[in-house]
Amino acid sequence: MSLVGSAINVIFAVITAPFLDGLERKVKAKLQTRQGPPLTQTWLDLIKLFKRPSVKPSNSIGWLFQAGPSIALASILTAFFFVPTILPDSMKFWGDMIAFLYLTTLGTVAVALGGFSSGSPYAQIGSHREVSVFMAEELSLAFVVAALAVSVKGFTLSNLFPLPIKASTVVGALLFGVLTYVAGARIPFDVAEAETEIVEGPLIEYSGKQLALLKLSTYTKRFLLFTVFLNFFIRGDVIVRGLSYVIGLVILSVVYSAVEASCGRFRTRDAVRFLKRLSIFGAVCWLLAVVGW
Repeated sequence: MSLVGSAINVIFAVITAPFLDGLERKVKAKLQTRQGPPLTQTWLDLIKLFKRPSVKPSNSIGWLFQAGPSIALASILTAFFFVPTILPDSMKFWGDMIAFLYLTTLGTVAVALGGFSSGSPYAQIGSHREVSVFMAEELSLAFVVAALAVSVKGFTLSNLFPLPIKASTVVGALLFGVLTYVAGARIPFDVAEAETEIVEGPLIEYSGKQLALLKLSTYTKRFLLFTVFLNFFIRGDVIVRGLSYVIGLVILSVVYSAVEASCGRFRTRDAVRFLKRLSIFGAVCWLLAVVGW
């Protein structure tokens, strides 16, 4: 049942993630006194893109440019096999926390390499920003993961769901919530895309099916991080857990979209500076875990 349940969880994530983005677009529109698109608009946009052909830039590194979107989406979907979504099933093995981190990292690296290989100076600027923010983000994440691993005495994700209540795990979960916002490329941490400056950054040369894959990978990554965060706290049997999970997704989407609607933009150095300061709290969290708090 574990493999079947995990597959159902992946399918649920792929179907639901664009609807969650539609909800966030609706919330931001309402907060900005606009009508906003319907909840299905994100799926309609993706379907339209999937129907269109992709164009490969003549001066790109062809195989790397074309492989980026598929690798980005495949890595995120594979990571879902280790995290319960609507069902409490997941694939478990010692060190799956490390595999999970590698897979989520691979998705970001694939997007950045795709931008670098496109031959477009705007895409290369966006990819450089993507890597700068990503490296600063990973420092904070490394401290949080180390703290949680010490707290549960292992590198198995299932040991974290739910978290034991202690100072290090509470601080670690809250820091992960902040990193979930940052890793979702939300305003003001969307410096890689920077639509007002460089028009979608690493994605500028992508079109058609490949652009749809990249956008779907972004939506599913946000959904994945939401899922990990909620699993830190969700308890109860299958039905109670499932209801709590769905309600939690809606609440997180509303809260994060409200924050995004109220923010301006960061420069790259501002985003990196914020994440460096956040890593200090991550180090404190790790020290709390080491001393057993």
